[in-house]
Amino acid sequence: MAVDYSDLARTFDRARSRPEDVREFWLPAVALMGDVRAGARVLDLGCGTGRLTVPLSEVYRAVGIDISPDMLAVARSKGGRAQFVRADAARIPFIDGSFDVALAVFVLHQLADFRAAVREIARVARRAVIATTDVRVRKKHAIDEAFPSLQGIDESRFPRIPDLERACREAGFSKVELQEVHRRIDSTTPQFLERVRGKYISTLALLPAGEFERGLVWLEAELPKRGERYAYDHTTTFVVASR
Repeated sequence: MAVDYSDLARTFDRARSRPEDVREFWLPAVALMGDVRAGARVLDLGCGTGRLTVPLSEVYRAVGIDISPDMLAVARSKGGRAQFVRADAARIPFIDGSFDVALAVFVLHQLADFRAAVREIARVARRAVIATTDVRVRKKHAIDEAFPSLQGIDESRFPRIPDLERACREAGFSKVELQEVHRRIDSTTPQFLERVRGKYISTLALLPAGEFERGLVWLEAELPKRGERYAYDHTTTFVVASR
């Protein structure tokens, strides 16, 4: 199931993650797990609006690729030193060994063939950092109450962790490690509701007709009753592969 990002591009940054999440969680995680040194060549696969690529370009030689022209238009509008290229993840337009590390942050579940993308990552980079989640064991929260189809859709989209590990090895990576990072995501209730309105997870754009609207109405009525803040637990699984 493919998501049309032409409608989501303008709200993606605001809905997807707050600037402090990028600064305090994603950038340090990428630097540590990717073993990325200043000046390294970094590929951001499925870069979207460049929410990671642009800040990465302040320290690294960063290139972002994405298939959505609308997303890339937003990314390029931010300025900075990052380069952006429209490309299919299964046919990365760079020669072998072009990058020190390739990142795929919550991207592979969007692709028709995640194994083809992993093979391409292994071709162009010596190291890979893939961020995903094991949707089959994730802790559920109010989003699941509001949107009952969400879990099933995600289970059909997200690659299983063992399948990701196997794909990395089959692509030529000799060392594949898993690291799970647990964190509590906390915001004010209005902030969380605004993220939902902006469809902060792409699955919300794939719900059956009418389910998003009904679920949003329910959340807007229910969550304020539960308090001024809304928090939930989330686990990110990093698949780190190297030669």
